[in-house]
Formats: sequence, structure tokens, C-alpha cells
Amino acid sequence: MFPIDEPTLHILLLIGIFLSSALAMCFSWNWRVLLLFVAICPPVALLWPDPPTGQYAGLKYILVIGASSAAMVIGIVVGSLLRRFAVAHWVLGAIAAVAAIFVLWHQYVPNACFGSPLPVRIAGVDLFIPPEMRARLEAGESVSTFGAMDRKSDYARLCRESRNGARPIEVDTIWLWPASTHAAMTTACSGNSPPAWCGSYSPDPYRHIDRVLIAPASHPGFPRDYWNSGSAKYDKQGDLTEGSICLMSSVTQCWIWRPFGDDSRLIVSTSNLDKIFADMAVEEARDMIVKTREMTVSIISR
Repeated sequence: MFPIDEPTLHILLLIGIFLSSALAMCFSWNWRVLLLFVAICPPVALLWPDPPTGQYAGLKYILVIGASSAAMVIGIVVGSLLRRFAVAHWVLGAIAAVAAIFVLWHQYVPNACFGSPLPVRIAGVDLFIPPEMRARLEAGESVSTFGAMDRKSDYARLCRESRNGARPIEVDTIWLWPASTHAAMTTACSGNSPPAWCGSYSPDPYRHIDRVLIAPASHPGFPRDYWNSGSAKYDKQGDLTEGSICLMSSVTQCWIWRPFGDDSRLIVSTSNLDKIFADMAVEEARDMIVKTREMTVSIISR
């Protein structure tokens, strides 16, 4: 059940605001003022110690204050109706408790699924994604992250859909970010009982690769403008079905692709933010990508 992820915590706070506001309407003015003050505390506690900054600071203020105000108004209306019709106070507690239990259950990851690979089927191929890879999975308009503790609602829902790993989930796109997740994978493989996939894993060159993508062949996946350019700064090999392109500048950046399953493509790319690729030879960068691609395929295949 724990830890509780941030979205779940926010919903629980809204339930508390609703309950406190509703109860305020059921008591005398002394209690009413106290309970309404309690209802105001959660948004203040979220915003005051660590005020939002940056481009979306205003949006966060609007969301927190707007959602809290809505919960308070709904609570006041419900509490007033219950008082008018002389409904027992415990009904409010029961409503809030049921709502809280449902929200906590929604983000609960069963032990049978926690830490275990998620079976998925993509392009007719069955794969098993370790939670340490923090994979982003897309199925039509549905987008979920598997294995991230700050996205436990996604984690729990995918576990339920797979019946705790008993059946594969159909997806059409898988995103992996080796440079961002290699630390979690390395830690998992350094324990006393490392997962089976650790036999195929090595931190190098995995930690230097930006992205591994399995997507329908119609997905762009790599910069077509670079491919169509006649500039000498682009090193191209193969074709649009199976090939690679590298941008030769102060930082070498490469994309390599090949078919995967039925009408899909596996694309692996480096990052222009990793200093290791500064002035790196194209062939060396390609070799790192190919090693990471084969390592990743070996990890997620059985």
C-alpha cells in the first residue's frame, strides 16, 4: 500500500477537505469555524512550504486552489443537505472512508506483481518488461508507466490488467530510457538475489543511450529531415527499413533502426547531452547503440 504516490495523496487530501467542510455544516458555529479552517489547511500546506515556480507555476496554483475550492463547496452543499434532512453524521464518515479505500486500492500493487516483469505483446511478439526499466506503454490513446513508484496508479492498473503477470497486455508502443533508468537496474543487479535478466545486463554502454523505442513502422522515430538531407555532416547507412544516421558535430548523435515483429520498428538513439559523445567517432557511437540494442532485446525476451 505504501508509499502513497503524489496523485493519490492529492485525492486523499481532497476527500479530507470534503469531509471537513461537510461536517462543518452539521455542527454549531464554533465547530463550523474550526472545521472550515481545517479544510483550508491542505492547499496551504501544499503551496506554502514549497511555492511552485517556473513556467507552469500559475497552472499549479489554479489546479490546487480550484480543486480544493470545489471539494469544499461540494462538502458544504452535501453537509447542508444532510443537516436539513437530519441524516446521521456517521454517513459522511462512511462516504469518505469508502472513497479513501477505493483510492488507496487503485494504487495498490500486489506482492505477486511487485518487482516482477510485466508480460506484454507488441507486433505479435511476447516480451517481459522489468519494472526497473520504467517503461512507458502505449495502447491506442492509453498511456501508462510501469514500475515507477511515483506512478503507482499506473503500476497497479497494469498489474490488474495482466492478472499479476499471468497474461500479456496488448500494446502498440514501448518507450525505454536507459540513461535515466540504468541506476535502478544496476542497483537491482547488485543485490543478493538479482533478477534473471541481470545475466544480460551491463551498465556500459547501457547508461549512455538515450532511448529505446518499439513502435509501429508509421511512427517517425528518427529525424527524416536528416535522412533526406544531402549535407556531408550526416553519416547515413542502409535504408528507411533498416539503417542508421549520425549527426557529426561537436557531439555525435546517432539513430539506428530495424524491423521488429509485424509492421513495427525498433529504434535506438544516443543523447546529445552525454559528454561521452563529444567528438566521438561515428563507428564507436554506432557500436555502443548496437550493443545496447542487443542487450535490451535479450533482457526483455525469454
